[in-house]
Order: sequence, then C-alpha cells, then structure tokens
Amino acid sequence: MPTNPTTPVINTPEHHLGAMSLVILTRAPNDANLRAAARLVDSAATAAWALRPDDLSTLGRQQYRQLLDYAAAPQVLDLALYLGGDTKQIRTLMDHIAREIAELLIHYTPPKAQD
Repeated sequence: MPTNPTTPVINTPEHHLGAMSLVILTRAPNDANLRAAARLVDSAATAAWALRPDDLSTLGRQQYRQLLDYAAAPQVLDLALYLGGDTKQIRTLMDHIAREIAELLIHYTPPKAQD
C-alpha cells in the first residue's frame, strides 16, 4: 500500500510558481510546519467558501478554491506559514482570503447562475 508523501501536495497555478517558490524558500518551513500550513489553508478556504458573498453563491467549494489559488495562492500560503499553521488562527486566514476574493471581484464580474 502506498504511503502518503511527507510533503503535502500544493496545487499551484503556473503563473504563481516563482512566488510560491520564493515563499517556501524564504519561510523555510520544515515538513511539519508545511503540512500544518497546508491544512490551515484547506480549512480556511472551505470556511471562507461557506461564508462566501452572494455574488459567488453559484461556485462550488472546489471552484472557489481554484479561484482562490488562481488569484492568491502565494499570499495565502505565506500567511498560513507566518501563522505557523495554527488552527486557532483560522479566522485571520479566512478574513485574508475574503479580502483577496473581494479584490478580485473589483476587477472581474462574478459568475452568473446558469439556466
């Protein structure tokens, strides 16, 4: 039976690869810290999706996460690493995610419900 990788898989859009590398090199987390930060990002993204604005009500959880990754993957991971992956800080990361998505919606119209 295959074992889980020791380092979490972080889906990164190609246009963020350089910034994500810089975040990881700068923060230099060990495996445990990186795993904790990745779990915090997953939890905060899911919670932020559950509290998403009405403009994004048509997005499923996975679509919301893809939008977040596309828009702000390095910033979100950087803050999660800064917070040490501490789940007590989930609200801080959720608020950051909500601000990133709100900033994106300033520049792009939200998706419309499909008939």
